[in-house]
Amino acid sequence: MMSGKVIAQKLHTMENGILGALNNSEISQRMASYGYTPERIQNEGKMLWEKASRLTSEHVKKYGEQYASSAESGQTQSGVYGRYMVILKVARVAFKDNPALLKGLEAAGRRPKSFSGWLRSSRIFYANLLANADAVAILANFGITSEALTQELQEVTRTEEVYSKELESRAGAQQSTAERDQAFDELCNWYSDFRAIARIALYDKPQLLEALGIVKK
Repeated sequence: MMSGKVIAQKLHTMENGILGALNNSEISQRMASYGYTPERIQNEGKMLWEKASRLTSEHVKKYGEQYASSAESGQTQSGVYGRYMVILKVARVAFKDNPALLKGLEAAGRRPKSFSGWLRSSRIFYANLLANADAVAILANFGITSEALTQELQEVTRTEEVYSKELESRAGAQQSTAERDQAFDELCNWYSDFRAIARIALYDKPQLLEALGIVKK
């Protein structure tokens, strides 16, 4: 797979060739005698180049959005999980003599390693705590208020939303790659024939070939 840098360089080379054939009267006349009229070059080559160029720009934008979304999701998950583990540890101390409550909070045992697993456990933990006024009062003695618990439950929901946004951005970026690659391949196929005809039409004018960015073989 070509890198974005290589694709950008090739787009620039093909742009020079297409525009050169349109703007140089001698090149235009010679190419037209082999069927590559200005209209054909404009309606085929230039349009294919414009499409590939536009989709390449959109691809860069989509991946920028994906990287930003992934960074936000990672930071959010890290913060929510870190605070969850702190409050969980405090709860284990506060309710050490109430194993039934700890079980109801899913506070005992190891934490799930998967994103969906620990997020589910944290949601149950906060929701069940807030539904138990006595437990909330006990935790308040350890500096954890009901407001803090409510805020963390809301953050769990936001974490799910941010992660969903990340998945959507990732899918959009992948789709943009497929669209860019298809458009670029179509352009390359057209330009390959164009370049071959240019070598024939301008075989005795290497300087004109060079003006198109084509080196005479």
